[in-house]
Amino acid sequence: MEGANSISKTLVSVVLVERPIEDVWGYWIGSASIKQWNIPFDDWHCPTVTNDFREGGQFNFRMERIEDGEGFDYRGVYDHIIPLEYIESTSGGRNCIVEFQALDNNTIIRETFEADTITPLDLQQKFTDSVLGNFKKFAESR
Repeated sequence: MEGANSISKTLVSVVLVERPIEDVWGYWIGSASIKQWNIPFDDWHCPTVTNDFREGGQFNFRMERIEDGEGFDYRGVYDHIIPLEYIESTSGGRNCIVEFQALDNNTIIRETFEADTITPLDLQQKFTDSVLGNFKKFAESR
């Protein structure tokens, strides 16, 4: 079982969003937007977002099941930000990098993150892929 592995692995998720990078960036960092797209599954939601988007600023995104409120807080600190290009953060001692690349009138988002050592890797990958998929749907519907 992957959870028994104490060595951290790096996972990557990538999505192409058919929107200009300026729009994508705004949707990614805006608290009102985050509440709408930062959900892993159809029966979940993100009822609370606190987002001090600056280097050294803290964030907390509450994700939970709609039915019973079971969920978790995804919280951390922004370590390094390059507007329209790069966000590096730390959550629970694990590093996450989100890169944005303009491609014509589209945007490629690449999220690289250190997996936790408890949750199976395939579940972590599915979770992140799903959140990026929801972001794509949200951004492209605007």
